[in-house]
Amino acid sequence: MKKISFGTRVAYGCGDTACNIVYGMISTLLTLFYTDYAGVSPITIGMVMLISRVFDGSSDLIMGFLVDRTKSRWGKSRPWLLWMTAPYAIAAILMFTVPHSTEFVKGIYIFVTYNLTTTVIYTAINVPYGSLSTMMTRDSYQQDLLSIFRMILSPVGRIISVTFTMPLVKLFGDDQSAWVKTMFLWVAIAVALLLFCFFKCEETVKVDVKKEKKKKVSVKKNLKALLTNKYFWCVLGLWSIQVIHQTIVGTDLPYYCKYVFKNDSWMYSALYFLETAVMILGAMACPFPIKKWGKRNV
Repeated sequence: MKKISFGTRVAYGCGDTACNIVYGMISTLLTLFYTDYAGVSPITIGMVMLISRVFDGSSDLIMGFLVDRTKSRWGKSRPWLLWMTAPYAIAAILMFTVPHSTEFVKGIYIFVTYNLTTTVIYTAINVPYGSLSTMMTRDSYQQDLLSIFRMILSPVGRIISVTFTMPLVKLFGDDQSAWVKTMFLWVAIAVALLLFCFFKCEETVKVDVKKEKKKKVSVKKNLKALLTNKYFWCVLGLWSIQVIHQTIVGTDLPYYCKYVFKNDSWMYSALYFLETAVMILGAMACPFPIKKWGKRNV
């Protein structure tokens, strides 16, 4: 229940900055790269993304069970940040090394590398990272502060990668190799931030293994409890709306700037930066009304 230091809060937030450096690229500019630089048809990309969503949903559940059963000297959640850092960097770069081959080969390559990065490795980092805050403290206000620092620093990752990607791609030659070089730069920053988060954040909440074993509940009962929980459905609905909005805007805006405004160099970067800056300012303002009126009311 002890107070978490400012430096530790920053380190925790940097974990999501690292995730969003790569995920920001995936959710915004990756489709533009596939179609306009790797020469893959939009239909192929759409099918890959659609099928991948099915796997992506189940991988979160599987990862939750794995984290719950993890035993290491670093705890349950924290070690996954260390174990998955290098694979995350390698997989992210592989997404941009699409071979110059047939449409079928390109489609298979994209399906494998996209799911390796998002469905498997990103999930293996983000799910444990999300539960790490509850293992760092039981103080609800301290957990709120950790979440706020996460909200503040999370968009910074997208600003770093998404805002500066197109200018760097133009600088490096405006071809596929330019994207690979740019991605090398982003994953280097992401690796450094993930390691900073790992070394600075500690799991101080101790779990009584004997009591946990006695409390062990079957998967069937767990799922029933989840599906009959009204708050689960509220969050699911809210999150679904947010994801739909982010996906449509994130995917379409680069094309809109390029083909409607005839600007594929700085316009998308400027619009994305302004949008994200407003989000950061909003997150920074959250602690004050939350402390006064509570999370739900705010």
